[in-house]
Amino acid sequence: MRTPSLLRRKGVKEALKHFVEQVSQIPQVEAVLLVQGDEGWEVKVVVNEPDLTVVDAVAESEGNLIDRHGELPFLSDVVFRQGQSLDNFFSLQTHILFKR
Repeated sequence: MRTPSLLRRKGVKEALKHFVEQVSQIPQVEAVLLVQGDEGWEVKVVVNEPDLTVVDAVAESEGNLIDRHGELPFLSDVVFRQGQSLDNFFSLQTHILFKR
């Protein structure tokens, strides 16, 4: 699989790494995925059940990243799999940044 052009942009790989390091510390986070969406690159943070404390923690991590690196070249979203297999969220275009 080719490396996304997004990751070749200056500072993006470091910013993504920092974000993944932060959100992977949240026990409920099962995976962090990089996918090409309709509006550009998206980082999907996958958890099993809806949990506003997780959403708040991910938003805080994103805010820290913006404070540290400036405007982000990707969108982030928390996805609730609600019992679906984690494999349902992967495709050939999915880059797995973290998987528990």
